[in-house]
Amino acid sequence: VLGTGWGSFTLARQLKNVESVKKLRVVSPSNHFVFTPLLPSTAVGTLEFRCIQEPIRKVLGNNGNYVQAKARAIDTTEKTILCESIYPDEMGSPERFMMKYDKLVIGVGVKTNTFGIETIQEGNGLHFLKHLYHARNIRNNIIESFEKAAIPGTSAEERHRLLSFIIVGGGPTSCEFAAELYDFVTQDIKRLYPDLVPYIKVTVVEAGPALLGPFDRQLQHYTQGLFEKRNIHVRLVTAVTGIEDYTVEGFRFPARRAMLSDGT
Repeated sequence: VLGTGWGSFTLARQLKNVESVKKLRVVSPSNHFVFTPLLPSTAVGTLEFRCIQEPIRKVLGNNGNYVQAKARAIDTTEKTILCESIYPDEMGSPERFMMKYDKLVIGVGVKTNTFGIETIQEGNGLHFLKHLYHARNIRNNIIESFEKAAIPGTSAEERHRLLSFIIVGGGPTSCEFAAELYDFVTQDIKRLYPDLVPYIKVTVVEAGPALLGPFDRQLQHYTQGLFEKRNIHVRLVTAVTGIEDYTVEGFRFPARRAMLSDGT
């Protein structure tokens, strides 16, 4: 079984009790399953990371085995998989090895779709939200931003830069993260950093005509109205075409303050 997402994890858990399965092997770079709907809650500290993950080794039976690696090539004639360890060897190169199989299940999922925009590169304040380490990086970045903004002598422009959050995508994950971030600001930040609240700005950017596009129109209107009441800025019919620095009247605004959850 390739992958430890929803499909692969469920299948592996069920196969451990099937007597005809003599040996079950799971290959994935991630050694745990993540309950993804709660990822936004962990990104702001509402939930701890351990609450939404389940180690894959815990659900495998006596005939189960897990290998932390990536599948790079499949030979269906010889029934072999070329795997690459996520840990580099002494020379700094990932170790590669072959694995045989009788039956193969591929459930590796997909990556966040950047729609071919070359300037969208994860890191340096630009985050995706699909894995547990993404949520951890976002949480650390949020905390660091408020601590930097709280340093005496920090200019108003810099505080606005540090505390401006852009959420790209209007799907369920983005809307949930925006709501969680609002709760975090109004409940925790207002108490811990009262002087910084006026500098906070949360913006949701969606290329389509409405938030939560695949859902019922009544739910779309409710979410839109709720965000307006909470002073969460929503930009509809606004597609991201690139990420670049923004300069106004002698101040340079590095465009590295965004969370992307724009589908697959």
